[in-house]
Amino acid sequence: MTAPSPRLLGLSHLALSVVDLDAAARFWTTVLGFEPLEPAESVRFLIHRGARLGVVLTDHAGAVTHPFDERRTGLDHLALAVPGEADLRAWERRLDELGVPHSPVTATDAGHHLNLRAPDRFPVELYAMAPSFAAVVGLADPVDAVARTH
Repeated sequence: MTAPSPRLLGLSHLALSVVDLDAAARFWTTVLGFEPLEPAESVRFLIHRGARLGVVLTDHAGAVTHPFDERRTGLDHLALAVPGEADLRAWERRLDELGVPHSPVTATDAGHHLNLRAPDRFPVELYAMAPSFAAVVGLADPVDAVARTH
């Protein structure tokens, strides 16, 4: 019998390779509300205190030359949790005000989502889990479906 896995506390941060550090940092701060920390030469550290999530952007000293492609091995997209459909509609209005292209809010059995692209075509999904789907995965409330501790 295998011993149980050691504890995980949740998602700490995401590190994304980007072509244009400044454009990517502007998107994550202006559009999604992340806060920039002190920039380094080829890295930008951003945090979202409410979501308790860090995003690290790097151009690998200028070595990143192509946009993201979810059809290659690796990350497909990043889904950021929102509390509910009304919040998702508020995001839709914000993106419209900022001129950020996005999909319409779409309903599935798992919840509602809205998709957009960060610089370098990086796919971001804003996702509000349906209460019925939360129950399927053993959660009392959809807002419990986030990678964080209380």
